[in-house]
Amino acid sequence: MKTETIGDRWLSAWLVAPGTCWVQTRSAEFARKLSRRSDGKLVARGVAGGFLRTFEFPHGMAWARRLIDRYQSAETVTNAQKSAPVSSLR
Repeated sequence: MKTETIGDRWLSAWLVAPGTCWVQTRSAEFARKLSRRSDGKLVARGVAGGFLRTFEFPHGMAWARRLIDRYQSAETVTNAQKSAPVSSLR
């Protein structure tokens, strides 16, 4: 089985068996979100080198890729001010 890891330092995933993936995070906020899911379970945790949690889910890599994309896009916040549309009427 070819092992592919997706994600980044804060949230990543890989396949451990056909149809089973592990999702690992170094973020306490992502760990809270993952622990609330009913389809997964905590399989490893570490604190020696920093916060680390690993969860197992009965899904494939396509599901993990969508999960990571969704979680990371929710973290993207902009402080840009919304501007009113420019009116041609004066």
